[in-house]
Amino acid sequence: MPHPRPSPLWFRIGSLLALVIAFVIGLLSFLNYANFRKTSQGLIETRYLVLGKDARQAVDDGVSLGLAPAQNSQLKPLFQHLRQQWPALQFAGVVDASGAVQIGDGQAATLDLTSWQKQMADSPAEGAWHARGEHHHAVGLNLIDTFGGRGGAVVLHFDDRELSAASAPLARQLLQRAALILLLFMVLTCLGVRWLVRQLATEIDQAEQLLNQPGTPATLASAAPGGLLQQTHEFVAASERARQTLAGRQS
Repeated sequence: MPHPRPSPLWFRIGSLLALVIAFVIGLLSFLNYANFRKTSQGLIETRYLVLGKDARQAVDDGVSLGLAPAQNSQLKPLFQHLRQQWPALQFAGVVDASGAVQIGDGQAATLDLTSWQKQMADSPAEGAWHARGEHHHAVGLNLIDTFGGRGGAVVLHFDDRELSAASAPLARQLLQRAALILLLFMVLTCLGVRWLVRQLATEIDQAEQLLNQPGTPATLASAAPGGLLQQTHEFVAASERARQTLAGRQS
């Protein structure tokens, strides 16, 4: 049963190079997307950090007048306005050092409150901190009470809808460009490899024909001196002479 004819040499080499190029293009596209997403996330967190500083200033002003955050009637409308202005905010308010909500607008899950309590304890007394989740993030700014102790933190808890809205168009654009560049490089690579190895591929095909049908006149006529075809012919002739010599000795 005859063996199936293998794929052309240029196709095999070109396919291997195309796979390498595809890997490089895919890696660069992923790194660009990851870097953009990381930068965007940092900018979004910085924006909420600035909003949190304004809210902390309002809390500190009340504390300087002897008003605890829960007693400050200006804070509730402030946090409501923040959530109306920034739809991604899930919660905006003041959380005490024990993880309980003193005043605010929106919902805060128990698991989030526990995480924020730990962040407050691990951060400097008047510092800021970030809590990052899979789809939700929070920025907090610690407060100092009238006795100089920890008074909790102003917390802004937001989801990643802004990040997704910013990164989704880039992801589609990178995917489209990567596919277009990959297709272009695959075509150019295969054509370039075919042009470079066409002579070698021709000689390999003729050498294969010579091995199957030794001494084919048409094949030998096109053989270049010192080329693969000429060397194959000499090898076949030497093998035939060696076979005849062995056959003569055995007889």
